[in-house]
Parts: sequence; C-alpha cells; structure tokens
Amino acid sequence: MKKHGDAITYDAIFDMHHLHRCIKEALRLHPPLAMLLRKSHKNFSVTTRKGDKYDIPKGHIIAASPILSNRVPHIYTNPDSYNPERFCPGREEDRLAGPFSLVSFGGGKHTCLGETFAYLEIKTIWSYLIRNFELELITPFPETEYNEIVWSPKGKVMVRYKRRKLVIE
Repeated sequence: MKKHGDAITYDAIFDMHHLHRCIKEALRLHPPLAMLLRKSHKNFSVTTRKGDKYDIPKGHIIAASPILSNRVPHIYTNPDSYNPERFCPGREEDRLAGPFSLVSFGGGKHTCLGETFAYLEIKTIWSYLIRNFELELITPFPETEYNEIVWSPKGKVMVRYKRRKLVIE
C-alpha cells in the first residue's frame, strides 16, 4: 500500500500479489465445490502416470474433485500444508501439469468466467480487514461441512477483532 497510499484502487488490488497467492492457496486447500462435471463430446482415452489406460465414451459424464485434484503430491510439494509461496514466479506449482493443475475455479477453457472478479472482491475485502483490524480466531479451526452443495465451515467460527490505527509511511 506504500506505493498506492491509502486508496484501495484497482491498481493497488492488482499489485497485491502476496495476498492473491494466500487466497489462491486457501482455495486450493478448501475449494467451495465438491465436484466439477463435464459431458464428453467425443470418444477419447486417458493414460495415467502408471500407464493405465481408460476409454471415455462420447456422452459420458466426467467428474473431477477439486479437493483431490488440488492435492496431488506429484504436483504440490507437501500438498496438505498451507504454503502460498508455491505460486511464486519460478515455482508456480499450479502450472506444473498444465491448465488443470489447480481446479478451484474449474480448468482449461471451462475455467469460471467470474474468477478474476472473485479475486478482485476477495482481495478488496481482505485488504481492508487486514489493514484496519487485528484478527484472532477464538474457536478451533473449523472442519468443512461436506453435506452441502457449496462447502462451508461446520459450526460457528468466532473471530475476535480490534481496530488498528492505520499508519501510512
């Protein structure tokens, strides 16, 4: 924010690379959807890393689970740990296996059209909260409620907050 002053502008939000990686990593570990479904428009085959081959007939439904896909160990180093640096330039684990390495917003040509807007909204909210409040989680880290269409935290999530004085240098 030193570069942009106190104004949360589009340019300031665009320059929040670390916050972007933090949000991306949170979505990798806790995607909101259980499954992504697509219909096969032609016959094709898939060969796994182990050499197993599967034929996918035209018209069949193909399912991908972000919670599993986003934690594949040959793509993500320590896949169950939170590490936003995995998305830094030069490392970019989310690109190791092509456009389907990270599927929190879908993948390839079917990536969610609202992804850029979603990051803009989330970064706007978090940049305001982080700059203006000290936040402390006072309940245990929540488990995920998997019985819903859109996954969310299970039970109450309580946060203590205290307004901080914003200092711009």
